[in-house]
Amino acid sequence: MQFYCILFLCKILIKEIMGFIAFVFFIIFAIIWNNINTMKRSLALVLSLIAFAFSMNAQQFVITDVQKRNVLLEEYTGINCPNCPDGHKYANQLVEASAGKAWAVNIHAGNYSSTSYPNFKTDDGTAIYAGANVSGFPQGNINRSTESALGRALWAANASDQMKQNAECNIGGQVFIDKENRTATIMVEVYYTGNSAAETNYLNIYMLQNNILGYQSGSSENPDQIVNGKYNHMHILRDVVTSTWGDAITPTTAGTLITKTYEYQIPQTIGSPNGVDVDLDELEFLAFVTEQYQGVGTKPILNVNELVTFSGLNDDVYAYISSIVATDVLCVNEKMLNVNIVNGGYDNITSIDFRYSVDGGEYKDYRWEGEALSHNTTLVTFPIALTEGTHDVKVEIVKANGVELSSSKTISVTNETWTEVKASSDKEELTIELMQDKYGTQITWELIDDDYAVVASGGPYENLKGSSASELHEIKVLLSAGDCVKFIIKDSKANGICCQYGEGYYRILDSKGNVVVDGEGAFGEEASHVLSIVKDGDFIAENTSLKVELYPNPTNGNLNINAKSMTQISVINTLGQVLCNKKVNSDSETIDMSQYEDGIYMVRVMTEEGVVTRRVTVVK
Repeated sequence: MQFYCILFLCKILIKEIMGFIAFVFFIIFAIIWNNINTMKRSLALVLSLIAFAFSMNAQQFVITDVQKRNVLLEEYTGINCPNCPDGHKYANQLVEASAGKAWAVNIHAGNYSSTSYPNFKTDDGTAIYAGANVSGFPQGNINRSTESALGRALWAANASDQMKQNAECNIGGQVFIDKENRTATIMVEVYYTGNSAAETNYLNIYMLQNNILGYQSGSSENPDQIVNGKYNHMHILRDVVTSTWGDAITPTTAGTLITKTYEYQIPQTIGSPNGVDVDLDELEFLAFVTEQYQGVGTKPILNVNELVTFSGLNDDVYAYISSIVATDVLCVNEKMLNVNIVNGGYDNITSIDFRYSVDGGEYKDYRWEGEALSHNTTLVTFPIALTEGTHDVKVEIVKANGVELSSSKTISVTNETWTEVKASSDKEELTIELMQDKYGTQITWELIDDDYAVVASGGPYENLKGSSASELHEIKVLLSAGDCVKFIIKDSKANGICCQYGEGYYRILDSKGNVVVDGEGAFGEEASHVLSIVKDGDFIAENTSLKVELYPNPTNGNLNINAKSMTQISVINTLGQVLCNKKVNSDSETIDMSQYEDGIYMVRVMTEEGVVTRRVTVVK
């Protein structure tokens, strides 16, 4: 922690003094202050200071180009509020739809909050709630841009309006958490790309905590957040690092760079009675600038951003898993796990030994080699084979640079099955039949490709007269051999397209008139089906029990293929042309895919036990 404080202090003082003597002085001072015992750490510190000094005249974190306004949703909620989980669902949808541009914070205050466990009430939250003009639960403010808090149905539209506007300032920064001392060094930069209407603005820093399990009234309204029978509380306001309504910053004119640093002692527990422990691995920090000091108004939040957070110990080697995301690739039996690693130690990490398990089964090992820089994040990607359905995947760090460590996270991964549609030529025309019920305005559908681009769509349709009326819609869609598409149909009222309001249904037929998807109308809120278009005769039926690993996928170069007792590997384009036939006699092979143009290819792996065909995407 002291290391980062000194770096920041050096930057400020050297920038002001601009003298070599000051620079040398602070190098010596830093080394003495940190009581660094080894030449390795001393050298690392000196080099860091040198690099830091050379960049002292430029901003470190913040973007200086004009940017559109980001969005902060302050949602007022409580554990005794039965309708609030539905608000949490709306908030999650907003954040997911605008990832990196929108953030939500749950502020527990008012009559529905509670001092029973988990007690999320804070003095700051109560004060913010009192100034928000809340008339019901759940409600929220989008950038504090309206005179009163809004109901959940209005959040998305209001957020969209905010994100269309140019922001007067940009925000960037980082947080380093010293786990041993439970302290956080927070460095924030605000750069004005335009003039604020107020001569003084206010910098606010929120500390949020995720993944807190506990009671929540009405939790069944948001079943995706139920974990082991308890509600998983996300982005909870735990503390305001600044004053409740922010710290004054000035000037607020175009071209101004404002830099702030905070030393914050992280409490062990927040809330009394029945307080909740502060988990250092589950924290996130948001910084935002308001145009006025208190309450809501027409444009009080100029911009908001998440601060990059690192955690570490005073160790040479220390790393942990900050997050895991699985690629949602259609028509493949493997998923790529994108594991974000934080190197919180002094040494660069060149190797990490992982192990992972699916649904609590046998552990499998994976070794990564590369370079993960000290106090930085690194993305590690590796494949896992999954059967159809939803699975709990647990990933653990066992060692880094040969040093034993312990860090793990578990995520839920869904692998969808798909139906093969045999095409007699390079093209295949599908027919989508949709028999709507009376309430056509509730019905929408879309056909997306494996890049999640919309190929075709329809609805909403007109409502029909009569209590149980129906009307047939027929849509033709032309696809190519090698395409993988997903059909998604939705009903906004979650009651499907049948039964008391008409005998609705949906079907998809191939060019020969064969029904490849036969969907009933009683699907509730949503139904989906995945289709793979293959040229008839070009592909041998798969032995789905075979374990075959292909990675990375997508690839821009070498494709690694692992399977027991391989005899031949073929690469086939979407026209059915065989581009490569390679005779092999091994369990591991590499194919150079850089020679092929961007696009989708079929890789057919023949083994002594059968054949497996997988889709591979080349992206350069």
